[in-house]
Amino acid sequence: MLKLLSNIYATGPVFLDGSVWGRVQTGAQNVTTNATTTARFVAIAVLVIVGLIWLFGGQQAQKAKAWLGAAIVGSVIVILAPQIIPWIFSMFGGATF
Repeated sequence: MLKLLSNIYATGPVFLDGSVWGRVQTGAQNVTTNATTTARFVAIAVLVIVGLIWLFGGQQAQKAKAWLGAAIVGSVIVILAPQIIPWIFSMFGGATF
């Protein structure tokens, strides 16, 4: 236990490293990549489920048609968000990422 604590104190506090903003940017990029990847899988699953409801739904087919449009629009927004946000920032003279 003492060896572990001495290693932690020997390296110094992480927040005083000087590269905090670099770590924040790296973390944001990782979150963006993971969220986009997850959104693709969720979009495929939703489209399959809506297709099955439409196929076997009977009266639910009308709801499935409405859900299909919403699922496609939502998927496009989530998947394109990493490209849309910097574009909007640059339109208003903001910082680029």
